[in-house]
Order: sequence, then C-alpha cells, then structure tokens
Amino acid sequence: MKIGRFMMVVALGSLLVLMGFGLAQLRNVSTPTARAVTSPPPATSPQIAGVPSFADIAERVNPAVVAITAIQVAGEEQGQGQGQGENAPQEPYGQNPFEFFFGPHPMIPRGQPPVQESGGSGFIISSDGEVLTNNHVVDNASKVTVTLDDNQVYDAKVLGRDKETDVALLKIEAKNLPTVPLADSDAIRPGDWVMAIGNPLMYSHTVTVGVISAKGRHISSSSLDDFLQTDAAINFGNSGGPLVNGQGQVVGINTAITRNDYMGRMVEGIGFAIPINLVKGELEQLRSRGRVERGYLGVNVGRVDQDAKEYYKKTHSVEIKGGALVQSVEEGTPASKAGLKKGDIILKVESQDIEDYRQLTHKIASYPPGKTVSLQVLRDGAKKELKVTLGDRAKALNNEEPPGAENEKSAKDALGIRVQSLNQQTRMMYRVPDDVTGAVVVSVDPNSNAYLKGVREGMIISEVNGQPVGSVEDYRKVVSGIKKGDPVSVYIHEGRTAVYFYFRAG
Repeated sequence: MKIGRFMMVVALGSLLVLMGFGLAQLRNVSTPTARAVTSPPPATSPQIAGVPSFADIAERVNPAVVAITAIQVAGEEQGQGQGQGENAPQEPYGQNPFEFFFGPHPMIPRGQPPVQESGGSGFIISSDGEVLTNNHVVDNASKVTVTLDDNQVYDAKVLGRDKETDVALLKIEAKNLPTVPLADSDAIRPGDWVMAIGNPLMYSHTVTVGVISAKGRHISSSSLDDFLQTDAAINFGNSGGPLVNGQGQVVGINTAITRNDYMGRMVEGIGFAIPINLVKGELEQLRSRGRVERGYLGVNVGRVDQDAKEYYKKTHSVEIKGGALVQSVEEGTPASKAGLKKGDIILKVESQDIEDYRQLTHKIASYPPGKTVSLQVLRDGAKKELKVTLGDRAKALNNEEPPGAENEKSAKDALGIRVQSLNQQTRMMYRVPDDVTGAVVVSVDPNSNAYLKGVREGMIISEVNGQPVGSVEDYRKVVSGIKKGDPVSVYIHEGRTAVYFYFRAG
C-alpha cells in the first residue's frame, strides 16, 4: 500500500516537471536561449592611435620609385658610368678559369667578354629626371637604364658617385616626372613608422613596413657611417630605394642588410639606410663635380670617456664635457703640420663645440680641401688655438696624399696591391690580433700575380723580400725598388696564421 502511494507521488511529480518544461519550450523563454539572444555582440578591436594609412603613402610614393639595371662587361673598369670603348684590354686566352680547363665556351664568341647584369632601385627627386640610388648599384657599369612605374625605359647618365657614403646621382632625359619629397632625417626617432619601397628579388614596387630601430649605426670601416637601422624587410634589389616616413617623405636610402652576426648566427629584421640629410649635403657637388670632396685632418681619434674626464679633473682641474681624443697623428698630414699631438683633445672646430669624436669626422669632412680652419685643443690642461689647412680626404684614404704619393703608383703597378696602415678602426674591421703588425691589404688587382696566388683584402703584410713592413711607408719604400717581372717574397698574416707567398711582380 505504501509502495503504491509512493509510486503515485513520483509519477505525479514527474508529470508536473514535464508539463513545466513543455510550457517553457512553447514560450521560447528558456534561460540559456534568453542569454544568447540578449547578450551584446563582441566589440571590434580598437585602432592604434597615430598609425598612418600605409596604402595612401604607397599610392603617393610608388610612381616616383624606379627600377635600375646596370650592365657591366667583365674585365672593364668604368668611371662615372662610361665604358673604355674598343681599346679596353681583352682577357687573353688561358686566363679565364673556364677556358683554362675546358677551352673556349661554345656559347660565347671569341673576343666577346662575359656580360654581367645587375639591378637595384632608385627614386626620382626632380621632375626633369634626377634619380638617387646607391653607388654600388651602378659602380663599374658600362650602361645604366631606368624603368619607371609605367614601364617606360630610359638610358641613364651617372652625374656623380660617392663611394664612401654609397650614393649615386643619375639623370634621365624626361619631363614632368612624379617626385618624392626629402624629409629631415635628423627629426625621425627610434620607434617611428617607416616604409621601404623597391624591387627586391626583381619583384617590382614591393612595399614593406616597420619602424626605425636605431640611429647612428656604424657597419663599415668608414668613419662617415651614420646609418638608420630599421626592421622593415629589405632584400637584394631594394638597394637604392627610398625609406619614407608617415608623411610619404624620404628619410633614407635603403642600402644594406645583415643576414649573419660575426659568429655566423642567423639574424633577421636588421636593415640599414643612409640618412637623407647626409645625401642632401652631397647633392650639389654630385651635380657639379661628379664626386664629393671632403676635408681631411690625418688623426686617429677616440671617445673622451668618463675615466678620461675624471683624470683631467683630478690632474689638471679641468671640467670636460665632450671632445675628441687624439690617439695618433699621421706623419706629413695636415694635422701633423699644424702641430697636433697625440693626447690632445679637440674641443672646438671653428668655435663650434665637438661633443663626440664621430662628430669631429663629420665636421671636418663638411669643409672642402684646402680650407683653413681653427681648432681649439686641450693639451696638458691648457687650451690652445691651432690653424690647420685641410687635405683631401679621398686622396688620403687612397694613399695619394703626400708625402710619398710619387711612390704609390709604382707600388701599385709592381705588385697590384693597395695597403693602408693598421689602426684601431682597421683592426676591428678585419679582426686583426693586437700582436700582429704590418700594413693591411685593402684591394688587389684581379689581373695581378698576387691575386692569382691568393692575396686578398684584409690580409696583413709584415714582410716583403725579407724587409720588415710595419706601416704604409715601409711598404712603399720596399716595393718602390721592385720592377715588373721581379720575383717577390711576401710574408702575410691572416688571423692567427702566417705564411709566405712567392710570385713575380706584375
């Protein structure tokens, strides 16, 4: 009886539950469904404040970006984009490695030197056809062409080149061309948005975006290095193209990429561009002279660090805020003639403060050769005024500056090797151990016997024909007595290895 009543109560309860569920379904008011219907839609992601419209920038700048093709005939050395013509020396049979082993190439007629074609990018800066690009894009080219955004192709003349800053100015015969404005690159800051436009891997008018990662980067042996670093993707073919800011103005010329660090580890997101302010300072000389002339002192300078400042404060009771410490003075240079000495601190040039040693190099280079400038130096705690007549930087870097300039031609003609003195900068560049002395090889004539034997840039010559070589002057003195065809013995260091090279001069 009790069990029967219990079963009736359970059945009645179940019936009531089912009825309630059914009514809820009929009225469509179940709790989960009500929540789904009444909850607001998810909010959209907010826009980043201050980000420019990259599409608008690309649309404005792209018409002024060009593709550059450079053609070089193997064995020719060109100047200012002009070939040497039919009198250029031809490579003799047997000197070409392919022909040495296999004979004349069946697809290349005898007397027809191989032709190399390379490409890069550039951008138009004047409506009548002036184009900026990198020097290495057109260096040694016998023919240069420029392809516009609308695929029109023009022959280009190289108006001027500057190897040290890797800048070239071209000219095409056209009118009413689209241009891109030049910005103030000093005003851009790390973290600012930038866009690189060019022709990487021959993909025309590729746009990549990033930020300025850093300023004032040094990536070569040139003391004029002052590169912008960016993480905007830059690849082969981007060279010479513009790096533009959020207003579509050029802040730099895309120049270099880094794939590996000094230990060989892979890196990415590191590209470099020449600040456009540096280029603007060269334009007039590139137009009028075809090259850039710069002043030269002839000193090796370094940073005045905190320890040096404390030394001068304690020893001489002198407060130093900046300046450039003279580490050495090269003999026979304008600095030596003016009386500069190692240990001097250059505080001012033409009454303008020098805050850093790199600023000194840029300041001196901004004056033309032959100009006399005043220097304020600190020597033994006392300030002195010196007058110096600047030399020619390009000639000095090519070892053409007197004294000894008359021996440089014979030295180069005899061995085909060009050398520079070992200093802090060249030691760092070529990773030369501190205990190695000599003259560093900076170029070798590819047609010379020294090149065929394996002498290359970065090697250190410490002995020629048994005579010790500790400087450029030593090298010139020894080589000046060597004639073409003479047997030569050269002792060369490469890293921690030192070996003898024997060959005939010429």
